[in-house]
Amino acid sequence: MALPDVTTSGGPPPELASSANRVDFVLPAVSASVAEARRRVRHHLRTWQLDSGSCDAAVLVVSELFTNAVLHSDGQTVLCALAFTQGQLFIQVEDGGAGQASPTPRHAPAHDEGGRGLMLVEAVSRRWGASLSEDRGGGWIVWATLDAAPVWQAQLPAQGRCFE
Repeated sequence: MALPDVTTSGGPPPELASSANRVDFVLPAVSASVAEARRRVRHHLRTWQLDSGSCDAAVLVVSELFTNAVLHSDGQTVLCALAFTQGQLFIQVEDGGAGQASPTPRHAPAHDEGGRGLMLVEAVSRRWGASLSEDRGGGWIVWATLDAAPVWQAQLPAQGRCFE
């Protein structure tokens, strides 16, 4: 069942259907886990043979969502789910902490080092949103869908496979 959407650029989150191209992983909610999350995403997208543009966008989205989960939640772990089907890559990050304020993009002043993550997610995603979690004791599920293509379907011949 899809949860009610509280912040979105385009409707409720899609269902995570059972798929041959699906993976879930859980990491500790510490800053060092962000790099590990990026590494795992690259590994799985490379296994699925997605083009480098799709891979780069997905790694950016996971990095931003995972960072937000670590920084803005009191949860002990962060769950990440990836699913690829029919030209769409679905990314979901769940923090498992006490539900704080709804994740919303903000306009950070030019001198701020942070505060632009959700604006980046919105820029590279087809849709994104956030829902309160019902499964892990509170917290937020933030999700995004991206257009994605296997290498052999990529629009530009210069695009290669997802590399580290």
